[in-house]
Amino acid sequence: MDGVLTDFNGACEQIELNMMTWYRCDKDRFWKRVTDAGVGFWSDMSWMPGGRELYAHLNTSNFPLSILSALPFPERREALVNARAGKIEWLRRELGGAYAKKAILCQRTEKALHSGPKRVLIDDNFKNISEWEDAGGIGVLHKNTDRTIRNLSRIIETEHKF
Repeated sequence: MDGVLTDFNGACEQIELNMMTWYRCDKDRFWKRVTDAGVGFWSDMSWMPGGRELYAHLNTSNFPLSILSALPFPERREALVNARAGKIEWLRRELGGAYAKKAILCQRTEKALHSGPKRVLIDDNFKNISEWEDAGGIGVLHKNTDRTIRNLSRIIETEHKF
């Protein structure tokens, strides 16, 4: 969801310029600012450029779709609670109640537990893709919408796994 459909980095930069630098060098400061922004940080997040186009492409593909999105780690309890509520609110408003109801919100390290044959993960995090593939699924590293759609088309054509 974040970095594929929603613009997480852009939302961070709306809080404060260069905030993503904190994620790399001062996670406590980063998460305090995100937590202080409340549920709205997550629920009001903008679409990624190309996110609507990718969603429309996937939605018309006739493949069963669900949202698998990471939450902050449990030690950041308030951030986790805000993220869960905000992501569900965003999904309900932007994609509809059915997506919000069946969304899988888990720790990043748990994403691969949902992997398996014929299951495709589109994610902007290489580590998530690698773990997903190690668990038997098919991963598409999202860098931009055109590339992701091309890769999905290639997977469907060459692997005939669907």
